[in-house]
Amino acid sequence: MRKLFRKWPLFCLGAFLLITVVAQATGTVNKQEQEASKEGEELTRLNSEDKAQLIEFLRLKKMFGSSVWPNFCEAEIPLIQYNDQYEFLVAHPSPPAPWAVVDNDTFQGSPYHRRNAGESQAFAVPVGDLWAGSLDTLSHMNRSMKKQLQEKIPQEKLTPVMIKMMEITPAQHVVYLFHEAFHAFQAVQVHDRFLRANGVYASEKHYPFEDEGFKNAWNKEGSLLAAAFREKDESERHELIQRFLEIRTKRRSDASLSQKLIAFERELEWLEGLAKYVEMRFSELGSSQKGETESKAYRIVRNRLQADFSWRIAKLGDLHGDQRFYLSGAIQAMILDKISPSWKQEIIRQENIGLEDLLQTAVVNKRRLN
Repeated sequence: MRKLFRKWPLFCLGAFLLITVVAQATGTVNKQEQEASKEGEELTRLNSEDKAQLIEFLRLKKMFGSSVWPNFCEAEIPLIQYNDQYEFLVAHPSPPAPWAVVDNDTFQGSPYHRRNAGESQAFAVPVGDLWAGSLDTLSHMNRSMKKQLQEKIPQEKLTPVMIKMMEITPAQHVVYLFHEAFHAFQAVQVHDRFLRANGVYASEKHYPFEDEGFKNAWNKEGSLLAAAFREKDESERHELIQRFLEIRTKRRSDASLSQKLIAFERELEWLEGLAKYVEMRFSELGSSQKGETESKAYRIVRNRLQADFSWRIAKLGDLHGDQRFYLSGAIQAMILDKISPSWKQEIIRQENIGLEDLLQTAVVNKRRLN
């Protein structure tokens, strides 16, 4: 199970640091805002907002799913939204107990199910023979965010403006739901690898996160990947990729990284990096819609995600826990979009291949052509 903190969007972590600084010099939160941040009344069914988020997810999936990932549009992926009391499951034909039909309510004309919330998580969740993408509801996500802010910042320093800065918008929430739904897609498409990738967290405690030389090398890798993504000249881009691969190999050698810890990097780039890539691609495509209202909402999400990504990619070594692998995996995928059109079929078909392997193959093929 993942801690909630791991699933905070990266730009929110940056905003949190900004808010912490601003809080030292700004005013107080009023009583109304304090009350609004408390947990709401018990919710026993999906409300109109929850259903609207799911409907929007399905609309974008149908519209852009094939452009983001092969077969993703057609994939039947049940979805879970949860609050503190219940988890709600839609688009599953017959979930086993303790899931039970919600009486006197439907989702798009069909029954849906719920069970008591226990160890709810933002990830892929097995439900019978299927896997569901799971994420807390928009309102629950925002209440959790406010609660954590209030635990970190003295109430007399916390203003409504600060809370508003951290608030998750409906478009952001839909994009995050795609991240978790893609995990369910991974679990179905490449089941053994999904389980293996999720299992590498057992090695996390042995990973040399705080070693200064190791961190600096990671920062160089991020800078080279960012440069390769921005580079317009094809030959120069391949040179930057080759430098990245060389520094990565040297970093692992200098740190005497075991095969388990190398697998820790590679598998998390596959697991979380690809899901981050899908998240960002849906924000980009959502911003390209013809309707101004819809495109504006996703344009804001896209811009925030890209700004945060650009800021953090050169600081990969400074990121804690698994966050660096979200970004390092996603940007390798974004580069592969430019240099290897068939990479998505390869990364799914070959269970032991890593994103870095596909970059290496592209570099080698380029040299052969020259």
